[in-house]
Amino acid sequence: MPTKAEFNINIENYLRVQRDLIDRHFKTLLDDNKYTNPKELWDPVKYSLFNGGKRVRGILCLATYESIIENKLSCEDIDYDCKTVACSIELIHAMSLIHDDLPSMDNDDFRRGKPSNHKAFGEATAILAGDAMLSLAFQLVAENTKKISKEQKNEIVKFLSRAFTLGLVPGQILDLLPIKEKNNLKTIENIATLKTAELIKASVMCGASIANKYEANNPDIKKALSHIESFGLKIGVAFQIIDDILDVTSDTKTLGKTSGKDEKQNKSTYPFVIGIESSKKMAQDLVLDAKSELKRIPIESPVLYSLADYILNRIS
Repeated sequence: MPTKAEFNINIENYLRVQRDLIDRHFKTLLDDNKYTNPKELWDPVKYSLFNGGKRVRGILCLATYESIIENKLSCEDIDYDCKTVACSIELIHAMSLIHDDLPSMDNDDFRRGKPSNHKAFGEATAILAGDAMLSLAFQLVAENTKKISKEQKNEIVKFLSRAFTLGLVPGQILDLLPIKEKNNLKTIENIATLKTAELIKASVMCGASIANKYEANNPDIKKALSHIESFGLKIGVAFQIIDDILDVTSDTKTLGKTSGKDEKQNKSTYPFVIGIESSKKMAQDLVLDAKSELKRIPIESPVLYSLADYILNRIS
């Protein structure tokens, strides 16, 4: 029997509203002449920022913040700083996709149903756009947060920089290894954790850090943080497993990127190593375990339960 916190919310509506919130905040942050010239740089940046992304990582930051402060706030009432950090997270994710699509990496011509950045603007420009987005992510935390303390800024920078330096980049390096060096479950799990789960974990931890400003003397918060961290890691690995499954079972139009590419490139993935059905079971178990982490904290978090289910059941 589900707990009160597990009762489903209208997750599609929640995602749409929060996605629009992040997009509007992005436009507010970037409404400055310094982010328009040269247009040869900022047009490609905005092309990848506003190309229909689901904003799952930024939304996880907002949802964790909402859950911890335990107020049923309307979208417009979410703390300005949390929206800014959510945008920083989405910048890091978007730049990682630009670089991931490059000919020297995954060599994909499409992203979210549109030409990938290097196909639209050229490889050199795509690399520079990604570079600008990565540095802008940290610039926003430094310059555009208003209420959080210096200690919280440092903590957020730590979460995000570690997710990139010790997560995304090592994960991509391992993913580029010859298949004979990674054709085993342990290596695939390591790649999924580094390349995908670390940034998702950082997303929920950033939301928790911002919420902690308002709950600084609440002993339950510190107790909850380790469970929130585990929740983020587990849904992050599940996210990558579902990605691998969809590459096999979906089509290019639905995915918005080239389907079947892992097999064509002879990449080692969860379905390749353990099969589709075992991969589905592993993702289901991870999401169940992630929900168990939430049950161990004194926080009502129906939206986090629903987001975990969304990650498991998504089709693109």
